[in-house]
This record gives sequence, C-alpha cells and structure tokens, in this order.
Amino acid sequence: MSNKTIAKNTLFLYIRMLFNMGAMLYISRVVLQVLGVEDFGIYNIVMGVVVLFSFFNGTMTATTQRFINVEKASNDIQRVNKVFNISILNHLLIIFIVFLLAETVGLWFLNHKLVIPAERLQAANIVYQLALIIALVEIIKVPFNAMIVAHEKMGFYAWLGLGETILKLTSVFILSHITYYDKLITYGCLLLSVSLIVLSLYVLFTKYYFKEAARFRLYKDLSKTKEMVSFSGWMLMGQVAYVGSTQGLNMVSNLFFGVAVNAAVAIATQVEGAVYSFVNNFQMAANPQLVQSYAAKDYDRNRQLILGISKYSLYLMAILSAPVLYFTHTLLTFWLGDHLPQYTEQLVQAIIACLLISAMAGAFWMSALAIGTSTVKQYNIIVALIDLCTVPLAYYLFTLGYNPVFAFVGKFSTMVISQLYRLYFINKKIKFNHKEFVSYLVNVGVVFGLLLGIIYISDTTRSYSLLEFIGQSIILEMVLICVILIFGLNTAEKNFLFSYLKKRVKNESTPY
Repeated sequence: MSNKTIAKNTLFLYIRMLFNMGAMLYISRVVLQVLGVEDFGIYNIVMGVVVLFSFFNGTMTATTQRFINVEKASNDIQRVNKVFNISILNHLLIIFIVFLLAETVGLWFLNHKLVIPAERLQAANIVYQLALIIALVEIIKVPFNAMIVAHEKMGFYAWLGLGETILKLTSVFILSHITYYDKLITYGCLLLSVSLIVLSLYVLFTKYYFKEAARFRLYKDLSKTKEMVSFSGWMLMGQVAYVGSTQGLNMVSNLFFGVAVNAAVAIATQVEGAVYSFVNNFQMAANPQLVQSYAAKDYDRNRQLILGISKYSLYLMAILSAPVLYFTHTLLTFWLGDHLPQYTEQLVQAIIACLLISAMAGAFWMSALAIGTSTVKQYNIIVALIDLCTVPLAYYLFTLGYNPVFAFVGKFSTMVISQLYRLYFINKKIKFNHKEFVSYLVNVGVVFGLLLGIIYISDTTRSYSLLEFIGQSIILEMVLICVILIFGLNTAEKNFLFSYLKKRVKNESTPY
C-alpha cells in the first residue's frame, strides 16, 4: 500500500470525472430545456421517492466494500469469495424489501401527497415504475462494484464511467429528437436501458478478472452473515438519517412550494454532484487503503490517512467551489440561460456549504467502518439523531414563512454539530497525536472560514463578463492556494512540498 497507488487511482478517476462532469452539465441543460421546468421537477421528485425507499442500498454498499477490503487484507481468496456471495444474497433480499415498500407506501405517497399537476400524474406513475427498476438494478450492482473498488481496478472503473456517460449523451440526443411520444416517459426508458447495459458490463468484468473471488457459490456461514447483517443494521440508522436530510428536504419543499422549487433543488444538486465528484474520486481511491491499513494493524499509517484524506478533501473542495460560490449567478446563466427557477443561486451556495462539511467527514466515517460493529453502532446513533433534526427543523422554518434556502441553512447547522462529534468520537477511539490533531483543526478551520467569507461577500444577482470572470477567478484561486500553502499545511507537509519542488526544479535544470 502506498501513496503512489492512491495518486495513480485518483488520476484514473479524475479522467473519468472530468469527462462525466462536462457531459452531465450538458445533459442537465438539454433535459431541462426539452422537458421544461415542470416535467424536470416531476422527474426529480419521483426519483426522490424511489431513492427514499432504496436507502438500504447505501447501507449495504458501505458494508460490502468494508468487508471485502478487510478480507482482502488477509490475502485469502476464499474469504473474499464468501463475503461476495453473502453480499449478493443480502442484496436480493434488499431488492424484495425495496420493491414491496415502493409499490405500497411509495405509490400512495406519490398519488396522494406529492403536489403534481393532475394532467401529468399518469406520466409520473409510469416514470415512477421505470425509476424503481433502475434503483433495483443499482442495488444488485453493488457487490460487483465493491469487488472492483476493493481490488483498486480504477482503470476499468474509469473507462466504464466514460462509456456510461456516452450512453447517457446518446439518450439525450434521442430525447431531443422525439416528437410523437411523451418525453418524460421516454427519458425514463432510455435511462433504464443505460442502467441495464452498465450492469451487464460490471458482471462480465468481475467474472472474468476475479474468477475465484467472484465465483458464484452458496455459503451457509450464519456467523459471517450475522456479522454483516448486524454491521449493516447499525449502518442503516446513519443511512436513514442521510436520506431523510436529503430527499426529506426535497419533499418538504414540495409540500410548501411545489415542483418549481424541486427543479431549483435539482439544478443545485447537479452542481453539487459535479463539484463533489472531484473529492469523491480522491476518497474512493484512498478508502481501500484506509480500511486495509487498520485491518493490517498499521495504526500509524491509518491515523495519517484519516487526517490527510479529510484535510486534502476540503482543500480540493475549496479550490473547485470558490469560483462557483463567488460567481454563482454568472455560471448558472451561462450553463442554463437566463430563466432560472427562483432561489437557484442561493440553494447552490447553501448546498455547497454543506458539501464542505461532507468533504471533511468522509475519512472519519470510513474510519468508524474500519474499526468494526461496536464503533459503527455508537457512531451512527449520535450522528443519525443529529442529522434527523434537519427535516423537522425545515418544516418548522417553512411554517414561520421562511423561504426554501433556510432549509439548507438548517441542514448546514446540523452538519457542523455532526462533524464536531465525529472529531471527538474518532479521536477517542484511535488517539491521534495531540500536536498533529490540533494542527489539523487549525489548518481546516482557516480554509473553511475563508470559504464562508466568500459566500458572505458574493452577489447572487450580478452577472460578470467573461473577462471579469476569468481574471477574478484567477486572482481568487491564487489567494486561496496561498492561504492553503501558508495556513493549511503543517510544518512536515510544507518541508516535504518544498523539498519535492526543489528536487523537480533541480532535475529540470540539469543539462543532458
């Protein structure tokens, strides 16, 4: 295990992400134009209902990846194969539960509680069924995805991501030329086709490259099954809180403000996904080593990875999000045109502020998973209780007459409290070096404060010319990078960086 492996895998994922980000921003723009604000909002709120009932999937994704990483550290292929097959059975059970909930409670909620125009209700029901099948396909894909990530095959993961994006671009091209069929329903059918093709490629790759580890066998290991179910049960509590604080906010906003606000939230979420994909790729490349270092009892390396991943995740987010936070209106109008749903700019800023916390939290969450079931239990009970306060807080604010943006201001407040608890809890479990821990807090505190300052001074109604945007973005990024170099790195990191740069300059200047 080495930092070089993390860097190589991060590079693969960044190539995938850069292409995906540009494509997805284009796709969102075209889909919004083709479907219109109303159908775009309907599609996203319908998908939200399906996601709400597939929260089991997120739990089992983390569980499967954690157990495969732990068993991989033992270098025993049979143990990896056992976890893989038990995971498949568990995911088939999840499919049954999600299907049952979605076809009963979900349908009732869709038809009787959500605010959807009567003339589009039939189309919404058809899209709901298509979205449900997509969700079920994503659930069964998890064990295969976990196997690929655990073996750090990020090259394939990157190329498959590129292929999936090309298929989605093709779907958008077809959608834009449809004239005789309902475009909302057609869009759902096209996305289902893409999902099925991607699943097939995951299965074929896993079966070909990991023949023994991914061989289908029926294991009757009740002990391992019980361990995984117990672990995922406590993970479920955290996942319920996460889904409640995301899709729950979307639905409460719908109850008070209708589908137009859902369209604004959907646009803000697209920006969120584009920005966070950089950080997510870095964390995805590093997480297998974080779990495996703990399983191998290399605790010094584990502590170093936790603080490093958390800190550099924030810095990546800072560099990427600073121009978005300051030039929000300009970027959105360039991307989507002048006719933006109300509150879109403010929602983008509020959601990115929440992402800054998420970026720092990822490594601490993964650390809790690596330690084991008892730690996950203690960790998730408190974090879930804090996060679940988000939806009732938003509901209360809406009854007082506040606009939709304040729901995410409330979410930001609860996320800050959650992160403070994570710092306390993980430090209590693995005992960070006091000097390094204080240095980490000071480093991230300065950068985090600067980003909040950018939000405060930004003007969400002003449009900048292209030259103004480019020039001021360069200045903003230079200031931010200087702040990170001066205040965001500890002494050892500064010495390593300057030594590395000095060595590179010396090598470049050496005559041949």
